[in-house]
Amino acid sequence: MNSDDIKPNVLTTTLESAVNWGRKNSLWPMPFGTACCGIEFMAVLAARTDISRFGAEAIRFSPRQSDLLIVAGRISIKMMPVLIRIYEQMPEPKWVMSMGACASTGGVFDTYSVIQGVDQFIPVDVYVPG
Repeated sequence: MNSDDIKPNVLTTTLESAVNWGRKNSLWPMPFGTACCGIEFMAVLAARTDISRFGAEAIRFSPRQSDLLIVAGRISIKMMPVLIRIYEQMPEPKWVMSMGACASTGGVFDTYSVIQGVDQFIPVDVYVPG
């Protein structure tokens, strides 16, 4: 066997390059759950539904380590500056998922203290109804 036969079948790289490739091509979500949708998201990680069998168990609770912000639940006026600060701490590229009716439109909480859609303050890429 000569070296020309080996080259198409073998990948030569450094460990650092392989790890950086994995980091670059992995999605690291950070949940921001404030109400019942946040509890439903936690239930997805539990044994009954077990999202880890799909390889999606790497949840990060640090904005500097995540690139997907999952906003689940209603957001009050007092909580919005915290959410904006968390969004600004996330590195680029970053995405936002609005999970549920409360995060997307305010839901049934049409009051002065609840934000009627998180997209009024931070850009939302994906809306998940519910």
